[in-house]
Amino acid sequence: MEGDKAEPSPVIRADRPDTAHVRAPRFLDLGGELISALAIIAGGVLAYGHLPIA
Repeated sequence: MEGDKAEPSPVIRADRPDTAHVRAPRFLDLGGELISALAIIAGGVLAYGHLPIA
């Protein structure tokens, strides 16, 4: 084990650069969340208006 040396390897970074290609999926994910929330709220308002509540 004394003669074994670690081989140099490239540094791997865990963080991503802030480029348009990185921001696009995050933007689409946020947009999808907002559309889903709007659809859920609008569906609840619509259902509340049509269901008779005693």
